[in-house]
Amino acid sequence: MTVVVNRKVALAPLAVGSNGTVFLNLAHVRSDVAMVKLIQEARRMNGVLFLGISVTGAEKDLLIQAIDNAGAEAVAKMVGRRLHEQKQRGRRSSSRRLR
Repeated sequence: MTVVVNRKVALAPLAVGSNGTVFLNLAHVRSDVAMVKLIQEARRMNGVLFLGISVTGAEKDLLIQAIDNAGAEAVAKMVGRRLHEQKQRGRRSSSRRLR
């Protein structure tokens, strides 16, 4: 079997997934960077395998904007929920004082 070495392997030692999972770059462990060999090596180790590609600058900008929008929406929902809960607690306190 002939293994083709992929010269486009990221040199970053690790990546962090959006769920907080930290992925280690096995290209730093092995002297060869053939994808087949890296995958075989990863299968022998405990852990989840992450295989990905980089994005272009334009794609990165779109991704960051989408993440920013999602974050703003999540914050708005959380703040809205807290304000609603505070309002509910205030009403309960007011009704107790009236008794």
